[in-house]
Amino acid sequence: MSSLGLSQQQRNHLALLQRPASDVVELCKSAFDYLINGPNLNRYEALAIKYTDTGDPEPVQHAVEALISLLISVTTRVSSSSVNLQTVLRQTFPDLDDEVLDVLEQFVTSKRNFVEGSIKSANIRAYRLVNLDWRLEVRTASRSLLDQCNVTVTMKLYLHTEPKNENRELLEVDATGRSEEELAAMHEDERRHRKDMLVQTDVSSLLYMIKTLEDALAESKTRRIRNIVDGIH
Repeated sequence: MSSLGLSQQQRNHLALLQRPASDVVELCKSAFDYLINGPNLNRYEALAIKYTDTGDPEPVQHAVEALISLLISVTTRVSSSSVNLQTVLRQTFPDLDDEVLDVLEQFVTSKRNFVEGSIKSANIRAYRLVNLDWRLEVRTASRSLLDQCNVTVTMKLYLHTEPKNENRELLEVDATGRSEEELAAMHEDERRHRKDMLVQTDVSSLLYMIKTLEDALAESKTRRIRNIVDGIH
């Protein structure tokens, strides 16, 4: 992993940047166009004829997608200080010449406001887990197989897009002193924001889920995620 959090595969895709700065400018323009309009396969084919021996557009598209990852990583990980950004880019791409690094710096500096604005304006309605019911089920034998032990865990997840007050009953509407119209509106709001999910899994999958959640919890404490959260709010 690099200091910008790029995977080795993404770094390999960005090997296409080892070319004249004018070509890298075209790739950066293609990356920003990808953010606005989506992938442009015709454009990648035209660039592939210029940049690759085989004319295969796939390496060009991979490089464009890696440039987008670079832009997002810089926006969420690196401060706006130009000195700091230059240092990070040179550490991440030691094989690129100064002109290409200057192009990359200009690209991420000029477009980071767009990424930050997109994060802030995104209508993110992520569900939060507010309650959980579970039970353990074990099948010890069956008619077809006497020696059998299947363990499953059944969980009912109560999800909500709005934070709940932990001091009152979860997912319940307080009806005290409220009119029928108010209660109807509150129940409608509850249905709009609430989602119940029934999940059944085996023990090995449950352990994998727990590990994934623990990894996500550890990742949530990193500076990059804190920067993203600050951008959203």
